[in-house]
Amino acid sequence: MTEQNQNALNEECDAKMTRKYKGKIKDGNLQIGDYRGGDPEVTNLRFLEKFDIQTLTLFISNDLSVKFKSSTLKKLNVFNFREYYQEYQQRLNLNVDDLELENLEVLDLQQNNLGNNQLNNLVKFKKLHTLDVSRNNVGLTIIHSVTSLTKLSMSKCKFKNIDLISSLVNLKELGLSFNRDFDRDFDLSPLYKLKSLTKLSMNDCELKNIDQIVQLTNLDVLEVSQNQLKTINQIYLLVNLKQLDISWHKQIDITPLKDLVGLIKLNISGCGLIQLNALKHLTNLQTLVLSSNPDIIITELQYLKNHKFLNLLYCNLVSVYVLRPLVNLEELDISGNEILYLDSHLNEMKRLETLRVENNRISDFSSLEKHSNYNNIDDDDRRCFNISDQKDPSQKQLRKAIKMNNIERPNIQLKEIPHKTLQTTFSNFKQEINAAISNARQSQIQFTANVVRLFQQLNQFGFE
Repeated sequence: MTEQNQNALNEECDAKMTRKYKGKIKDGNLQIGDYRGGDPEVTNLRFLEKFDIQTLTLFISNDLSVKFKSSTLKKLNVFNFREYYQEYQQRLNLNVDDLELENLEVLDLQQNNLGNNQLNNLVKFKKLHTLDVSRNNVGLTIIHSVTSLTKLSMSKCKFKNIDLISSLVNLKELGLSFNRDFDRDFDLSPLYKLKSLTKLSMNDCELKNIDQIVQLTNLDVLEVSQNQLKTINQIYLLVNLKQLDISWHKQIDITPLKDLVGLIKLNISGCGLIQLNALKHLTNLQTLVLSSNPDIIITELQYLKNHKFLNLLYCNLVSVYVLRPLVNLEELDISGNEILYLDSHLNEMKRLETLRVENNRISDFSSLEKHSNYNNIDDDDRRCFNISDQKDPSQKQLRKAIKMNNIERPNIQLKEIPHKTLQTTFSNFKQEINAAISNARQSQIQFTANVVRLFQQLNQFGFE
């Protein structure tokens, strides 16, 4: 891999080498998946616009040095995966002084064990608008001078305050999540001068209130999950708010949410909720995440008729019949509940394309047969049909499931099914599966792979 990296990084790209060079760089992009060193200078990459370099290898005794010189490079991503393994933490010896990138617009240096002294010349990047220095030991000492920035991420950087941030007047998006070392009298007022700021992320920062945040009336996205909030009484001041994440606050009162009529996306997972009266006023809401609220009563959700995405994962539900008015739903996740059967009203949701139902106790899928629009019956992002954890699925129900030809890449997963049940259920089932494979589109490679996996399961029980 070292030799290959050297060749890719240091190739002389004169007229004779252009064809070979373009063969390695598609559409002006180059990605090195496991950089192990070699010559430190990256030069002569005349057409390069985007460069991703990642360090994966753990067992390297020396620091890695990288220098860049390019007049065309606009986006640079240097990521050191080794920092995830504390016993192998090593510095990727990267210094901004070594970057001669006059047209650089996006710089991602997260998790490289950098300090402020290695960012001294950031200001020379006059066109830089996006910077990510998350998981480094840096503060605003240098960064506050890069006034061209419109997007800044400094998650988990361990700095104490943001007093210098007021100079970044062009900032539109700011990420400060996972910084738990702020001073006791931590002051957010420097953010008031950032009149263009529309997105603020302060997840897990030990915030006790949002009294200062609500002064940022231009915000349309606010993420403050997993803090120490108990009340959000003044949140009505954020009149432009479109997206809000206040998840994982088990004692929070969500009543003030009723005034945020412009909300489109809301995450209130893990908040110990029971009543949802405040939500019935949010008629513009399209995405709602309510997962991990085991005592929740979902009756009020019937008023949210513009809903497109609804997550009710692990809410201890036994039925979702109350959701029948939500005819605009496109995606519904009811995984991890106590549902025994799927109500026929799902067939009335003509726009529903993705339904996640794994880890329930459903044994009857007949109500899905009449729905013509299902593209995916998912168990996760793999887009598959999952019949997992069913105690005793009948041959009839499995036959109906396998014949749902309009489902992409069905995945049949069988768990905790007794040997005797397998014998009676699948004795004559192979022929039907083979027929389904022969009718499947060529693009459904995953479908075939999952059926093969099913065969392997059957063979373990004596089937050939």
